[in-house]
Amino acid sequence: MNKILVLLIILALALFACGDNSAQENRDLNQDSQQGVSNIIEQDEPEQRPADDLPELDMQGYNFNIFNFDESWFTWRNTRILAEEQIGDIVTDAIYLRQRQIEERFNCLLTINELDSTTESLRRNVSAGDNTYQLYSIYDQDFGVLVPYVLDANLIPYIKVGEKHWNPYPTSLYNFDNKQLALAGNISLGVVSGAGCMIFNKDIFRDFFPGEDLYSYVRDNKWTLDNFFAIALTVGTDINGNGVWDADDLYGLNSSFKGYVGGLMTGAGIGFTGLDDYGVPVYNLHQNAAALGLMTRMMDALNMPGFHYSEAAEVYDTLPADFFANGHALFNTGSAFGVERLRAMEAEIGILPLPKYNENQDRYFSTTYGNSLWVLPKTLDLGAESDNAGIILEAMSFAGYYDIIPQYKEVVLKTKTARDDESADMIDIIFDSVYFTFDMNILFDAVLQSSILPALWRDKTSGNIVSLSERNAPTIDRYIATFFRAVDAVD
Repeated sequence: MNKILVLLIILALALFACGDNSAQENRDLNQDSQQGVSNIIEQDEPEQRPADDLPELDMQGYNFNIFNFDESWFTWRNTRILAEEQIGDIVTDAIYLRQRQIEERFNCLLTINELDSTTESLRRNVSAGDNTYQLYSIYDQDFGVLVPYVLDANLIPYIKVGEKHWNPYPTSLYNFDNKQLALAGNISLGVVSGAGCMIFNKDIFRDFFPGEDLYSYVRDNKWTLDNFFAIALTVGTDINGNGVWDADDLYGLNSSFKGYVGGLMTGAGIGFTGLDDYGVPVYNLHQNAAALGLMTRMMDALNMPGFHYSEAAEVYDTLPADFFANGHALFNTGSAFGVERLRAMEAEIGILPLPKYNENQDRYFSTTYGNSLWVLPKTLDLGAESDNAGIILEAMSFAGYYDIIPQYKEVVLKTKTARDDESADMIDIIFDSVYFTFDMNILFDAVLQSSILPALWRDKTSGNIVSLSERNAPTIDRYIATFFRAVDAVD
């Protein structure tokens, strides 16, 4: 690395160093963001498939009917549950085999209906007492408005929500007062396909940092916000030489504002809310020193030449389209599903977990929001269907974890997309770091995306963060209060 680059990195570190790198503060922030969860459960993949310990029940042709999203709407995650036939695609074929094995083993029938949105169908069917469907897939950001229509999954036997095949940490987010109101298990690939990561252009990195290795940053516990900003603030280049930072130039980061904020804050274990004295989440961005410090740092970076370029009017848009794929940025915030979509990219890409707050953070956090969840409708007949439903759900999530995810991870990502062994190792870290929070998986689209996020994006400065946060706090607080009233009303 030449001396100029070293000086630039030192300057970037000085300008954008975290205001408080206290290890204790970071641990406190991580604890505050784990709403309803006492600890973090790793999801290390076992070497051998264990027995599921389910009873061999003859269900006598029982029809378990699922309401799922149409893939033409849910285009940013892999939400497929069933498959009509084997087509030679290893993931689709694994889904097909799971379905047939469950049907044959328990003498049942798994059927599905797919629409572009399940929210209104769940409301309408439950309100009408319609028991056509025993399981609904919902968009995680709609969970708040659907709470009155769902059943406590703890009333269903055989579902082992604490086991790794149910993604116990994400699933535990939806446990309120010992009522399990939604499940985030591996019935589909929705959760793991949404696992957040940082994708980088290896060609650009080699040009600017010859002989350096980004993977070693992860292995050596150096992949932190300090190093991310230092590197991303270094590569900006006025390629066309016109003296204006435009779409033809090279930048450090390509991301929507939503992905930028959500990815870096969650990766650092920092959120928009904390817990009050009663353990209830409260919106406190404007009162949380560490959250303010990171938000200030992110907003200031947006105004550094060569760091970020966007023509987007909305916080969720990434414009220009294909900016990263066409070689205009070193880093891109993404997900496992997004990595799949870069399969045709000409330049070599690498995959990293989201950067840590600092070296004292004991693990990586992979934000995964905008996913499908599973809920049981209140119309489910507990007397007649609970055993059948519990066995089928347990069998689907168990086989999803042990039979389908390995195919998705090993073949689709590692072989076809991740073009080096190191990226394959990074995928293991990312999948083992899946992380749900109250902020990202309940509040984000429901209220943050229409309040504080667009306010910050329009302002694009760090000077007004506190005032903008205070101005939007009543709207967010009302949503949180309404949400918990609905939770309290669940039988």
